[in-house]
Amino acid sequence: MTSPLSSPPSAALDPEILDCLTAVVDPEIGLSVVDLGLVYRASRTPDAIEVDLTLTAQACPLGDMIVEDARAALRRRFADAPAIDVALVWEPAWSPDRITDRGLTLLGRAPRNQA
Repeated sequence: MTSPLSSPPSAALDPEILDCLTAVVDPEIGLSVVDLGLVYRASRTPDAIEVDLTLTAQACPLGDMIVEDARAALRRRFADAPAIDVALVWEPAWSPDRITDRGLTLLGRAPRNQA
């Protein structure tokens, strides 16, 4: 049985925010946080741009840098937003199954829809 936390709802993923976050790259893997499936929530309210993201591992030494890169990218794109809130979350745990088909292609692997 799938946990309700295992797959965040796609409605919580604003396409403009995701587009902005494609510029944020995990330097160890060389893929964007979007292609790695690290963005669990990306939404806009009248008060803020709100993003929940995770890392491939809790012990990732570059976590603070990735979160700050996300904040900086969002500030550049959404300069008029009253607030930018990027939260690091650990639930649900990330797995390679979250990598997008584009990410798989960039890694030299077959996309799921062609596997």
